[in-house]
Amino acid sequence: MKRTERLNTMMRYMNNRQFFTISELMREFSISRSTAIRDVHDIEALGMPLVAEVGRDGGYSIMTNQLLPAVQFTNNELKALFIAFLGTANQQLPYLQNRKSLSEKLLAIASTGQQDELVELKRLLHFENTNPNNPDLLELNDFATPMLNTLLELALKSRYLIFDYQKRMRRVYLLNFFRHNTNWYAATFDFLHKEQWTFRVDHIEAVHIDHQAPMPKQQLTAQLKASRPNPNVIIKLGSRAINKFKQMHQPMVSLHFLDAFQQTARFSDFIDVHDTEKLASYTEWLLFLGDDLEVVKIPDELQNVIRKKAAKW
Repeated sequence: MKRTERLNTMMRYMNNRQFFTISELMREFSISRSTAIRDVHDIEALGMPLVAEVGRDGGYSIMTNQLLPAVQFTNNELKALFIAFLGTANQQLPYLQNRKSLSEKLLAIASTGQQDELVELKRLLHFENTNPNNPDLLELNDFATPMLNTLLELALKSRYLIFDYQKRMRRVYLLNFFRHNTNWYAATFDFLHKEQWTFRVDHIEAVHIDHQAPMPKQQLTAQLKASRPNPNVIIKLGSRAINKFKQMHQPMVSLHFLDAFQQTARFSDFIDVHDTEKLASYTEWLLFLGDDLEVVKIPDELQNVIRKKAAKW
């Protein structure tokens, strides 16, 4: 590994670990102690805010609330980063509050020749979430709801949270976030109902960390396992349906491939047959998947809605 490449990799390692020792660097990068110390000094000179901690187990930590140091990118890495950034337009992603300044900073670290290539790539590549007549046009709803950023920042500190939701207090353990039909949702374990519960993020009125967790993690894991309902929908998919599934799928549903070439797959899910809105949207999705599928198991209520919808077509 070239030294420049090692320093870049080492900076990413430091940033991910937050605390590290010279011995750990020696083992991770197969280098001598003197080389590790020299690399640390060079990385400090590049601007990474390191703090030495003395003592028997002393090492280094990174000062919080500091700008990350400059990182060198290869030509292809810079293109990949720029293209990935362009592809997220109008996706309501958290933290993307100012696309213009981020684009300018990406271009600023590129050479003149690289800048010309990036601008040309922007003209050549049109993504499905952009207007082909005006790729620079951002929809008014491009920004995610501010509550999503608030939740993410708190969840990085603790998954035990208290929501004010529809005028009621809800104590939850946050599982993950997902986006569905242009809206962000928080998947949680709700301690009041003792089951998994989904909250629409922009409907959460306030949130703070629950410093008195209702149950320990081990008990929570058991409750989560017990709260998962048995699937009442099992569908086998062919290759065409798999491709459509990748374009659009239900939250928390994943494919289980049945062959080495990933040409057949199966998914299992549970649907509340008393939720008419859910039945309608699920029907639309199954019809979108097309006829390259085989129904293994499906509730009668969903099957009736599918038949009625298909008859209208």
